[in-house]
Amino acid sequence: MTAALTPEDISRFAAPTSFALSPDGARVVYALLTVDAESDKRRSTLWLLDLRQPDSPPRRLTNGAQRDHSPQWSPDGAWIAFVSDRAETAQLWVLPTAGGEPSQLTHMRYGANSPRWSPDGQSLLFLAEVRGDEDPFWPTPDDAVARERRERHEANRLRHITRLQFRWDGDDISEGRQHIWRMAFDAAALGQGTSAPTPERVTSGDYDHLDPAWSPDGQQIAFVSDRAEDRDANRTDDVWVQDLASGVVTRVTNHLCENHTPVWGPQGQLAWFCANVVTGISYSNTHVWLAELAGDGWHTWDAMDGHDVLAGAGISSDVAVVPSGPPTWSADGQALFVTVHARGVTNLHRLDRVAGTLTALSQGAWQFGPIAVAPDESLIALAGTPERPIDLVRCAARGAQASPIWLTEVNPWLREQTLAMPEVFTFTTADGWELEGWVMWPPEWVAGVPVPAILQIHGGPHGSFGPGFHAQRQQFTGAGYAVVIVNPRGSVGYGETFARACDRDWGGADYHDIMAGLDAALARGGIDAARLAVTGVSYGGYMTNWIVGHTDRFKAAVTINSVSNLISSFGTSDIDAVFGVVEQGGTPWERRDWYLERSPVTYADRVTTPTRVISAERDWRCPIEQSEQFYMALRYFNRAPTDFLRVPGASHSIRTGTPSQHVTWCRAVLDWIVQYNPVSE
Repeated sequence: MTAALTPEDISRFAAPTSFALSPDGARVVYALLTVDAESDKRRSTLWLLDLRQPDSPPRRLTNGAQRDHSPQWSPDGAWIAFVSDRAETAQLWVLPTAGGEPSQLTHMRYGANSPRWSPDGQSLLFLAEVRGDEDPFWPTPDDAVARERRERHEANRLRHITRLQFRWDGDDISEGRQHIWRMAFDAAALGQGTSAPTPERVTSGDYDHLDPAWSPDGQQIAFVSDRAEDRDANRTDDVWVQDLASGVVTRVTNHLCENHTPVWGPQGQLAWFCANVVTGISYSNTHVWLAELAGDGWHTWDAMDGHDVLAGAGISSDVAVVPSGPPTWSADGQALFVTVHARGVTNLHRLDRVAGTLTALSQGAWQFGPIAVAPDESLIALAGTPERPIDLVRCAARGAQASPIWLTEVNPWLREQTLAMPEVFTFTTADGWELEGWVMWPPEWVAGVPVPAILQIHGGPHGSFGPGFHAQRQQFTGAGYAVVIVNPRGSVGYGETFARACDRDWGGADYHDIMAGLDAALARGGIDAARLAVTGVSYGGYMTNWIVGHTDRFKAAVTINSVSNLISSFGTSDIDAVFGVVEQGGTPWERRDWYLERSPVTYADRVTTPTRVISAERDWRCPIEQSEQFYMALRYFNRAPTDFLRVPGASHSIRTGTPSQHVTWCRAVLDWIVQYNPVSE
């Protein structure tokens, strides 16, 4: 007998979050994220899948309560480098593929990440933070007394801040810079009691350096870095190339873009993802850009020019978020494989390097993430569907679209669950936009019999919803509710003009789009218009706050990690001094009346909808003071029931809290809606 999902099921999910294909294409190592209920922590272990034996189950490579992730094969396939926090901070480790225990490579004071093997396998690049003249290495041996002394000092020392953007959501105050390091790899010395070689710093300066990539000959590296004078007040990064022998650094790009994840092609070309940053514009599609070295320097161009689509989208759900990774070159260097997000789904495409044509390799309600090309030119990728959150798949790299073949099934228990399948619908707004939404029905729903519904609003505003797997929506339908989701103007996947259409108009036409989408869903029949609830996270929380201040059509509302006061958000959010100024068309000093007019807290005295406020205490994106203001205003005017739930330790994404917090949060959302908008009248 099957059963519907409940909030308590959220801790049962597993998700592969990163993977690497062996050099011979025969094996895949992947990091599997799971929940350890006893310790109330998330753990991640490495697993090996032999593609030559499709009927054999994956084999666990690492054990323990730690988080092992970001695996990378050595060029000879004998070693796997990965990142693990088994030594308190995240450090680089290596594991022999022939069998044996992992060995620690790095002892960086603030951790290490992003391992990259050199083409000859003799060294690795990685990223680690540097803070001024402070020793970047942990002293070894590190005894308990010394550790306690350092931790006490760290907890009590004053922080000196000079940057505009001085912290990032989920992180502590940024006091250093990320630099690229190189470390020699001596396999013979591992396990012999010999100290590992000391890493050497490759980059310098008061800049952050990210996404390191080796050139095919191992003589150069590419990376991204913002070296502008106003680097803490912009949204740009450039691609750079550094010669390792001479240390000479060459700038590849110079067109004010958000560039990331450069990767070398087989003939020494470069490819990366780039979103143009135009002054006063909030959003641009991410495209693949290319560069070739000519006599006068690097020549760059947009390889997707003319395609009004978003490339490089990954997998986003409430089970796990998996970025797409870099563009992936074909073996002959004539094409790249990328994900393209359109109309709520993310499919695989082949991009011709010369012609710039895009050929779809998959179709339907997929969400694809990172891609690897096997020697037989098949593609290995992470992917999800409405019925499966995330698994490994194999796909064809050429020819007609074919259904991907599943390689793993990390959540077999879902076979015994009753899942609701999204039904797409379209509607037209008053000003002529054709918009898209989805309805999901409870398992026992009888067509034509009205049921209560929950309107869920996505974040962003430049995000999107679609038919992909979403555990909380399954919880809603399992409890007896229909669920309505829509993509109002501002959503991505419908072209740049549409994504920019909410600029300087939060709470305006986007609000009317959402209401029109709900009305269109009601017109289809099956939903009781008198029994509606609304909820959303981040910008979805902003819109939930806005809605309850402008209509009383909802019986219940839950607003999560929301924005309520645009003026104070400018001074407390980690991004609003850059992102928010563009979205609102100026600063609060320049547009004070506008900021007040479009702040939901301005209308809190009107709210008659029972509203639960939930916020994470370490959310720097939509800081908890935003939720505090909205709750205090609701409680002061006291025109409707309200309460406030604070989530200690969590940041903007609820997944950063403990697993039990995630369950409690899901339960709190549903319980409030059930109390004030019950399924049974």
